[in-house]
Amino acid sequence: MESRVGTAQLTIFAVRASENAIHSQLSRLSFMTMFAMTRTLCFALTFVMAVACTATALAQAPKSNKGPVVLATVGSEKVLLEDVEHAFQKNLIRRDTKFTSVPKDTALDFLRLYTNYRLKVRDAYDRGIDKDSAVKADLANNRKLLSETFFFDKAIADRRVEELTRKRLKELRVGVILCAIMDPTTRQWDTSGSRLKAERIIAQLNAGADFEKLARDSSDDKETGASGGILPWISGGTIIKPVEDEAYALQPGSVSKVPVASRFGYFIVKVFKEEPRDQVKFRHILLQVKDGRDSVATNRFADSLIAILRMKQPQQSNALRARGIAPTGDAFTDLAMVYSDDKTSAPKGGYLGSPYTRSGGLDPNGQRLLPAFEDAIYALKDGEVSGKVHTIYGTHIIIRDSTKKADPMLERDAAKRTYRRTYFEEDKHFVLDSIKTALGFRWEQQALRLFLSSIDTTKNTQDTTWYKKLTPFQSEQVLYHMPGRDITVGQFTDSLRLRVDMRGFTLNNSGIERAMSKMADPQALALATVGLENRYPDFASLMQEFNDGILLFKVEEKEVWSKLRFDTTDARAFYDSTRNRWMTEQKVNLTELYVLSDSLAKLYADKIKRGENIATLAAEFTQREGGRDKKGAVTNLSPKTSKLAQKIIATTKIGEIIGPFEIDKGWSIIRFDGYVPPQQRSFEEALNDLAPAYQDALQKRLTEEWLQQVRAKHPVVFNTATINALWKSTPPAKTRK
Repeated sequence: MESRVGTAQLTIFAVRASENAIHSQLSRLSFMTMFAMTRTLCFALTFVMAVACTATALAQAPKSNKGPVVLATVGSEKVLLEDVEHAFQKNLIRRDTKFTSVPKDTALDFLRLYTNYRLKVRDAYDRGIDKDSAVKADLANNRKLLSETFFFDKAIADRRVEELTRKRLKELRVGVILCAIMDPTTRQWDTSGSRLKAERIIAQLNAGADFEKLARDSSDDKETGASGGILPWISGGTIIKPVEDEAYALQPGSVSKVPVASRFGYFIVKVFKEEPRDQVKFRHILLQVKDGRDSVATNRFADSLIAILRMKQPQQSNALRARGIAPTGDAFTDLAMVYSDDKTSAPKGGYLGSPYTRSGGLDPNGQRLLPAFEDAIYALKDGEVSGKVHTIYGTHIIIRDSTKKADPMLERDAAKRTYRRTYFEEDKHFVLDSIKTALGFRWEQQALRLFLSSIDTTKNTQDTTWYKKLTPFQSEQVLYHMPGRDITVGQFTDSLRLRVDMRGFTLNNSGIERAMSKMADPQALALATVGLENRYPDFASLMQEFNDGILLFKVEEKEVWSKLRFDTTDARAFYDSTRNRWMTEQKVNLTELYVLSDSLAKLYADKIKRGENIATLAAEFTQREGGRDKKGAVTNLSPKTSKLAQKIIATTKIGEIIGPFEIDKGWSIIRFDGYVPPQQRSFEEALNDLAPAYQDALQKRLTEEWLQQVRAKHPVVFNTATINALWKSTPPAKTRK
């Protein structure tokens, strides 16, 4: 069955912003902390917007009543259970797995890896690698990226994602009326006139007027108006935010009390229904008028199928057999495969291939079903069969197989993606503008007006003459104020002319503001993110992880990667010590009789059973190219590459006959003639396989030699008593490395 959107989606559906480029490990974390700013910034954000929010708690490892649980020490550094568990969980799909829930051997293996990691980082600090200018630059760039992402997550994203997640657990059926009176001269919508029109419509609705009739008569979005203003089902993140917020604030059956402002005009919103966002699986049988079967006959045929589907199982099976159908235990599948005219879903028993939600359509392509079909699905209970459902495609019989409630964790992940794609950039600009206003970033308006009056505002910065009319006096004037720095007209002009990333800005008021934001935003962010480590322990921990990662890479490059050179003499010694690894694989010999028809294969198989020799028959009758000259003999076959070898590798009975079986567009009978024992490969023959194994062994040797030196300075001691208490088992053989 072909599926489609049942009603129009016009301006109400948001124009999506491009996805934010920064996707870091921050998306994995949630934090329990109050959004705190420096005094100035705190005042700014509190004044402009309510950005204070409390995030969910970061999953913490268990602690004893006396403090953190120490699993080991690396020199003077304590290795805490919560830190090891955090590292362990980051390597798993299920990040809620407790470290103490895994087997002790697994835990000890990971603990050794973790202490080795801490040894390497400790050595990097001992060497002063963190003081290297190039490393410091890497660390600074790393902090800039992480702090900006963290800041925006705490300022807006965390709260908005939680809000969006709550919305995504519900679906709404809403209607809208758009009031956007256009000025024929300016082609802009008349704000005051549009609001007045919206207020009059709300008054009419409050007096009892019909919403759908008013939408058809009065909505300035003619496409949605034609459907009575009714939209397809929505959920969080599917329509523009002002309308979505209004819809989720209303109770079913209620209408906006005041007009809802948006960039398209003023909306009046009505909520018709609210339902849980259930994901359903269903199947259908489509019956069409065709092949001499008119609509009356089609309806009668549908009735007969429905009657069978509603019978009890024994009667149902008899009815299927009477139609020449062998029952499989699922009558709906049997009937769909035989009778459904939807050739796409019929082979799958009527299944369209994916589950469905009213607001999201078919997963994952988002296609919507026709309204009558959709309504019929959601009117059913699980396991229930519908009556006849008529659409433009024909007559349908539907069964609702199962219902899955929305999973809050999965919906949160989807909400994150939707938020980043849809709302983040707009929110980000709003927060940045708020910060700049509060911290004193501002235009010198008189200088700005004079600047704009002296340039051609129809051009952009790629023009080479746009700045020529600016006078030396103008160039010296302050154009923009920033904390600790003022930007003159000349400095701004030079940036627009010379910076590659400033090319292409329009020279009108909007373009100039965007160009200045490109210069001012980084400084505003730098000020906003000062001291994040002190305000957010979780950010400090995250920064420490990333910084340690950079130091680890640098020190390991010095001690291991730079020394991984292929030394032939050393490699030969490795070959000699591991000779058993470089043997040829075990292969097989066999005799094959191959023919192109199954009848011939059966004939020769019978002859072999009666005692005739397969090699003699192959010499005369095999149709495999070159096989007769060799009497069907095939030698040195590898089970990795030969289908014939794979057929016999499971047996050890030399002389056993297998087949006939279909292969290579023909039929084969084979006799297992024996194994070809593995042979020792020379150094040169084994080199392709040996080289990576040698490199791996060399890496491990260099790493262990290095770690032994570091352990001498920073001994690693495992806390045996604590480990045994946590895992309730006997002490490990070695507790000190």
